[in-house]
Amino acid sequence: MISVRNPTFPTLALLSVAGDISIEQDALNAVRSPDLAGLSLIEYQIMMLARAGIQRFLIEVENIDGSLIALADRCRLRKLTVDFVRTGADILRHMDAEERIWVQSGQLYVQLGLIETLLKCTENFIATIDGRDENHAFERIDINTRWAGVSVVGYDAVVMLRDLPEDWSIISSLLRQSLLAKVPFRPLSQQHVQNGTLTVLTGAQDFSELNRQILRRRVGNRAGYIETYVFGPIFARIVPLIWQSPTAVTVTKCASPIIALLAVALGFGNFATAACVAALLSIAANALRLTVTDDPDGSDHLQSLSVVTWALIILAMFGSVYVTSSYNDNGLFAAFAVAALAYLADKMVIMGWSKQILHSPASLASLAVIGSASAGITAALQWLMVLQLTVLIIASMQRNADEQASH
Repeated sequence: MISVRNPTFPTLALLSVAGDISIEQDALNAVRSPDLAGLSLIEYQIMMLARAGIQRFLIEVENIDGSLIALADRCRLRKLTVDFVRTGADILRHMDAEERIWVQSGQLYVQLGLIETLLKCTENFIATIDGRDENHAFERIDINTRWAGVSVVGYDAVVMLRDLPEDWSIISSLLRQSLLAKVPFRPLSQQHVQNGTLTVLTGAQDFSELNRQILRRRVGNRAGYIETYVFGPIFARIVPLIWQSPTAVTVTKCASPIIALLAVALGFGNFATAACVAALLSIAANALRLTVTDDPDGSDHLQSLSVVTWALIILAMFGSVYVTSSYNDNGLFAAFAVAALAYLADKMVIMGWSKQILHSPASLASLAVIGSASAGITAALQWLMVLQLTVLIIASMQRNADEQASH
């Protein structure tokens, strides 16, 4: 009897690049080509599951080629384990008796939020959607039900596959065994299919549409007037081109701290306005990186800069005011106040127009550029500090007025 309830959080996932002869080449191409947000589909699946807490991956394969080995090596650099399996017995060698395993069908995209929701379930399950015609890409279970492409099962379900022949599909066989053992269904809302949270990718058009959806979400999840109305339209045009080139993706990851280093050099070289421009470009490059790669350090606040970039930009700001004021401490107070207020405001819950200013490093950097060019870096930072405080006070007054009105 297959167990149903098991509170153990799944840290192992079974994915697939195997298929019948007619789609085998497409599956291998899905490993080699950057079809989804600059990654192959299988690598994107791994990255999403890793962000949800899964660290070990088993990939069902028919043949292991160089691209799969390279994938395993890249994952190892991220402290993830990737092994390849052909039979149910292979899976058992990587599982403990108390473990549960996340099972995901080959050509399936699942958005991170849905993955995290499903992983919280303490019972084994087979995720399902209804049998309507628009769900035809999902595997049918019965006349009214289709498999949503995701299951969580225990060791005892996998044991049933230990004698499975090598040329049989592991994932399909595991689904059939789970159905026979009456592992409970977990129906998912049709809304997941309609809004693209759950999608079977069957061709180039599906990949293209999903890329547009991912790009819209990443661009739309940031605050700030500059980020929204300047960076957004530019990124919407250039990010799809960057995704097509692994070299361009790598350059994008490195650009922000390199430009921030240039800002430091310019600041200490007494080129304050140029340093402010370089800081703005570094902020733009970091926003581009987060749009291209959706790195985990920006997953909660896509507008957040990496620690290294922040540190370099702040150093450039301090260097600029220190050199400009002939190595006196004039302006250092303003520089400290601007940095401190920006940090504190980023940790506050701020809504509306004030958020568009205070949660926008690009907007603050743009004002610093204008102020430095017209009045000098020290005066620019002093007025920027006044602006931050003024916006914080107005935002606080508005919030108190709203709370009083609600009572």
